[in-house]
Amino acid sequence: MLDPYVLRSPSLSSADTVSIPDISINNLVFMDDSTLISSSKAGLEHMLSITEEFYSLNNTSANHQKYVLISNSLPLTTTSTILPVEFHLSLSSLNDISSISVTPLSITSSFRFLGVWFNIKGSHDFVRKQIASECNSFAATLRPAKLSAKQVVYLYNSVLIPKLEYRMQVTHLSASDCYAATRSVRSLVKHKANFSRSLPNPILYLSQALGLINLSFHLTQCHVNNLFLMANSSTPFIQRLFIYRLLLIQFRFLIPISPLMVDDWSLWSNMNIFKCDYIACTIVSMVSTPFRLQHAQFSSTLPDLTLSGHTPLYLCMSPQVFKACLKVLRKRHLFYLSQLIAPSGSHLISWTAYRTAYIAQLEDKRGRSLFHKWYLDIKAHTTLPGSHDQLFDQYVRPPSVTSSIVLLPGATTTQKNRHWLITLDGNGAPLFGKQLSVQPKKDTCVIVHWISDCLSSPGDVVRLRPCPGCDAHVLFPSASKYSAVPPRCTFKISLLRSMILPTNCERIHQSTLEVISPHTWADLSLTVIPYYQRLDLLPDFSSSSSIIADDLIVSPFIDNQSSFSSSVPLPSGSHYRYYTDGSLINLGTPEVSMGWSWVQIIPDAGYLNSVATYAHGTIRNWPSSTRAEAAAIYAALSVTPADSTVTIYTDSQAAIDGLRLCASSSYSNSRLFYKTTNFELWASIERLVHSKSLAVFPVKVKGHDGNYWNEFADSLANSAHHSDTAPLLPVDAYTSSHPVRLVYDNVVCESNPRRLFKLHFQATLLKDLLSLKRFQFIYCLFDSDDYVVDWELTWFTLNFSPAHDASFQASHAARHYTFKFKLFLDDLPLLEKLKVTRSDLYIDLLTCRSCRDRMEDLMHLILCSKRRSVMHQILQSYQNHLFSKLREAGEMADQDPTPLLRKLSSLSCWTISSSNWSSYALIRGCLPAMFINLFVNLSISRSSAMKVVAAIHNNFIRKLRTRIWNPRTYDKSKWEDAMNITLKLKTTPRPSDLPATSYVPFSSLPPPTHLVTSRDSEVDWIKNSLIQAFAGWDVNFYSGRVIRYFVSIVASTLVGIYQGGRSREI
Repeated sequence: MLDPYVLRSPSLSSADTVSIPDISINNLVFMDDSTLISSSKAGLEHMLSITEEFYSLNNTSANHQKYVLISNSLPLTTTSTILPVEFHLSLSSLNDISSISVTPLSITSSFRFLGVWFNIKGSHDFVRKQIASECNSFAATLRPAKLSAKQVVYLYNSVLIPKLEYRMQVTHLSASDCYAATRSVRSLVKHKANFSRSLPNPILYLSQALGLINLSFHLTQCHVNNLFLMANSSTPFIQRLFIYRLLLIQFRFLIPISPLMVDDWSLWSNMNIFKCDYIACTIVSMVSTPFRLQHAQFSSTLPDLTLSGHTPLYLCMSPQVFKACLKVLRKRHLFYLSQLIAPSGSHLISWTAYRTAYIAQLEDKRGRSLFHKWYLDIKAHTTLPGSHDQLFDQYVRPPSVTSSIVLLPGATTTQKNRHWLITLDGNGAPLFGKQLSVQPKKDTCVIVHWISDCLSSPGDVVRLRPCPGCDAHVLFPSASKYSAVPPRCTFKISLLRSMILPTNCERIHQSTLEVISPHTWADLSLTVIPYYQRLDLLPDFSSSSSIIADDLIVSPFIDNQSSFSSSVPLPSGSHYRYYTDGSLINLGTPEVSMGWSWVQIIPDAGYLNSVATYAHGTIRNWPSSTRAEAAAIYAALSVTPADSTVTIYTDSQAAIDGLRLCASSSYSNSRLFYKTTNFELWASIERLVHSKSLAVFPVKVKGHDGNYWNEFADSLANSAHHSDTAPLLPVDAYTSSHPVRLVYDNVVCESNPRRLFKLHFQATLLKDLLSLKRFQFIYCLFDSDDYVVDWELTWFTLNFSPAHDASFQASHAARHYTFKFKLFLDDLPLLEKLKVTRSDLYIDLLTCRSCRDRMEDLMHLILCSKRRSVMHQILQSYQNHLFSKLREAGEMADQDPTPLLRKLSSLSCWTISSSNWSSYALIRGCLPAMFINLFVNLSISRSSAMKVVAAIHNNFIRKLRTRIWNPRTYDKSKWEDAMNITLKLKTTPRPSDLPATSYVPFSSLPPPTHLVTSRDSEVDWIKNSLIQAFAGWDVNFYSGRVIRYFVSIVASTLVGIYQGGRSREI
């Protein structure tokens, strides 16, 4: 039987004599939707002919009207008329269709191939439209649905964001594009939450408020995380690809350093070629943040991408000329100004010299005016006017030629004056010869090749002898015209890279067997080599193609071990035993410290208590007890000889779990390594284990259980905090296992990059919120003994959902939530605000509809003469409720609460006046830290105290709404009915043809004075959290006054990293 997939007889049926004729086989495979790709129209016609024959064989037919044609040969304009393309098919017994006409898509259109959308022009317009369409469809679907704002936010974050993220995997959209695309979603959330359209965006995006994901921020963290994983991929090909892409970015944009080291991309970011480069755009997206990707170390596999030279050209040219001439400069491989400086170091090489020395070599000599343009621009920016190309002082460099020998350029020679010439061959070795024939138009010269042994004796004078003939010999038939002695070997060299060599022989005779130069090669090389290489600075792509899989990462070791104790050496193959321990003190303060220690045990060797040696030290950043434990293990393994068996005794289960993951290469071969806290430190431990071929066995010992060696290690770790001799583990030693590391303001990140980016953006949103004019009063609250805002308590109270009786329905809760947030944001529809937003309905002279005396702003709402007594009762009830709870806490703690009650009653916030900022802050919902501190002083936990205060404040808000706001609204509605301002009028948008109002809203509050200038930024908040952990508890982070919100972000984001997430913190 014949094999159905092989057109020949199988070996088992060799007796079969049936011959198989040659059959023409085509490799086309047809499916429901087939894609034909060809480099020519004739190729497509051939494939279309076969396609029609296939359909005929299968008794099917194709709808030619649905055929889609895309071609890169179309004009790059949208105004050009696109004509149909006629394909002429080959007729056969199976095909009777002679032609097919298809109108191609515009080259600016996007098309889908194998599930992926492409655009030949590299435009992002299609993706931008897709994103906007998805958001608009989402908003249109949910707007009529009976959903709360929180439900809409949940659907957007959980359903739509992953979909948008998938569509934008390799697409960068600007922040403005993302903002415009999600406009309908923001409008929907504000509508569902019953907020005004002027609601500040930070409230939408803050996780402690509505928690809507900012699309631009989210995409930035996704793209950077993907690039971070690509750079640290365990696959050699991906690493090679990453290095190659960095080199390509260097070459495309003439950046002489690694793209990861560039801080300002404004020169290139608007170029179309830049916008189409995903990796370049991802690197640029980090520039606006304190995050940077940084090369951890350089090796043969991960080369230093910095090219030699000084003063990049883009720093000494106008941006317009540099971008206009980028292709020309790139073709000439011009990266640095130093490539255009004369050997003296003080003058720019003249245009005539450059054109003679370099441009004349080019086969294509067109466009010299363009070269002149970039040269003139460099000259205008770097040289003194009228100084014959003398450089400004900042560009002058020491002479590149230090030799005392002066040689004339070979370009000065002529056909009449024949000289001995010296140049270099392709390997950089000296090449000598006597000038034979000059080609002035090409700046080349044919020489008679002479050889020398100067490389073997560079200190001796150069001695030349005739070359008997070599592989590089160039046939020169006309040699007899120029020389009486027929040469055995000739060369063609460039006069632009040659210099005239002084010798003791001007003419070659039949008897000339040796020619001597008075100079040594050691001296000549100082002049010849720089002259030959003066215009050569080519990017080296070779290193990225020779990466060996086993040499991907250099093993991390402590470079300077002089300050670290060494283990006691044992015979080869011996068993090393260490007790390790870590210590953490002052967490959350500037004095935070992590100590580590190891103790080497050698039983029955004559040491006191078997302790052979020990060491202790400290480690910085990312404070946690597990990190201190891991540092002790790292330090012990660093001093352990290779090919050893090691037992680690530790009382930390997290450290044991981390060592077990090292055995499975979880920190180098896993794509999820970055989700583990301290992953850089654990990766270094893993690399030590593998590079030293260590067999490591962790053993759990019970802490503080009388084990002498464990207690000794514990005391050593504790003593490291205050010891002047305890060394600090160098950061570069244990953060160089991965090729590229992520740093935040020079602090190496060792936790999930996505979390850190989210943390940074949340802190940025907080800063934007507090910078609004409506929150300026915060900076007037500076008395820590009276009123300082506790932002953790504030946000907890705003999101607190108190338990209500059966009469309090869900709609009531929604109105309560909305009123609470509008009050916090000073966004209630008071008359002073309505005069600005609806100037067509409310005139400028309109006063409070209850008292008819004053302009109605928030403070007047509280101080109105018609409601003053009611407000006093509500505030007194607030105070009494706190008194009651403090007395209960005092009884539970068996303490006298009287001093605390007296302190509470003395707070200035209980006295309402237009000049009292603390009472204004209390009404707005920015609660003081004193409320919590009083309960904590009575041994009530902070979490319990926050629940008590939040419940009391929510009761205050409920009374404020029912007894103050609702009567005010009733008075206003009666006036609106009299003025015929109906609900329909109020919900109808303001007429667009009305001029914008110039009305300035009245404020009962005095202008804020004694504002404290912002002293710390969101960068300081997060950097301190990486260094000190929960630093926000005790340290004033924002202007020295606004303390607590930092905790609400950092604690909620990092609590799983530092304390609660011990199962993942390894």
